[in-house]
Amino acid sequence: MKNLIIIIGSVLVVLGCQTKPEEKPNLEGDLYYTWLKLGSFYQQPDSLYQNYTELRDSLGIEELRKQDSIGTSHIELLEKHDLVKSPFIYLKTDSDSTFIVYLTAKDYAPITEYTYQNLIDNKQKVRLKLITEQLTDKLRICKKVISIEKIAGKTLQKQKKFKIEEYR
Repeated sequence: MKNLIIIIGSVLVVLGCQTKPEEKPNLEGDLYYTWLKLGSFYQQPDSLYQNYTELRDSLGIEELRKQDSIGTSHIELLEKHDLVKSPFIYLKTDSDSTFIVYLTAKDYAPITEYTYQNLIDNKQKVRLKLITEQLTDKLRICKKVISIEKIAGKTLQKQKKFKIEEYR
């Protein structure tokens, strides 16, 4: 009986001392700002999405695909994964790849604390480490936020082309 108690106690100590494996992010990068945010109907009036669905119903999905195949397929993908009204961010990795990452409202809330102008003024950027699921080459769903930190650096913004000469 004494040996059984010692064995059970030893097993419990060993199991209690084991640490959980550290979760490693599969997407890491900096918050990236754009002039025009196209990704979902997040924080848009319900009537906007309603108008889209009415247009789709009246024209038919095939006609809508002919008129705007990229936008239509994007919205269909969002609908399939229940992301039509989900918040999203743009993330730029160290290899210069950019991704649209969809988050839950809870995961998105801390990101809203950072403003583009404040980050620029303080010469800072927001670095994120995420565990994501890939939807397409450029679209991801955030499964878990590992870290969000403000660090020194330059906040990135997609540049607009203003002069015709810049397109050559």
